[in-house]
Amino acid sequence: MNDISLSEAYFMCAVGEKGKLFGSDTIRVAGLMSAVLSEMAQSGLIVLEDKKVKLINKPADDVSYFLPVYDHIKEMEYPDYRHIMQDYSNGLSDRHLNALTAAIGTGLADRGFVTKAKLGLLGGRTYFMPHRNVLPALTAELQVNIMFQTPVSWEDGLLWALLDKCSCIPKTFSEDLRKELRARIETSLHDASPAELSKYAAFADKLLTTAKANTVFIR
Repeated sequence: MNDISLSEAYFMCAVGEKGKLFGSDTIRVAGLMSAVLSEMAQSGLIVLEDKKVKLINKPADDVSYFLPVYDHIKEMEYPDYRHIMQDYSNGLSDRHLNALTAAIGTGLADRGFVTKAKLGLLGGRTYFMPHRNVLPALTAELQVNIMFQTPVSWEDGLLWALLDKCSCIPKTFSEDLRKELRARIETSLHDASPAELSKYAAFADKLLTTAKANTVFIR
């Protein structure tokens, strides 16, 4: 689905039928941040350094869902991976995560991919439930792209890697198919083709490792 970005595709798979990500969903949140920050880096908005994020350009209107992350990093005294993950995967406050997911979810709702609803006590939480046919169409296209692209694009490869590592793979993928797609991505990573896939997959591994290390600290 060419009109859905990497971050948007991951977001819909991660929230699934429940329509919501919470700070306590540490690994799934790390996957979302990996997708968002990788896209921002590829778009020239930030630079991913060894352990820090450096701001370069402000997001344009067509990718306005990056703005909450850009503005938050701009305010941070130490914009390193550990502090970013502490702020977004925080069991005590979902403020920063809610700002990001609201921006992504609202954009998807405006284009008819998800239903936006306020639920909970006094309508205090906003949920974004993917429409019935969206995830099957998205995952079918992802499967075809990975199986037949040569090389696999970095967006498709990273999306699959994040879904796999963050336990967000839709139920429509059989175990045999998962193994086949996993092997295809591992081959691409081994061959460093494309180079962006290896680069952003390595970054995602760092962010996921940081999230796991933070888990005890933030709970």
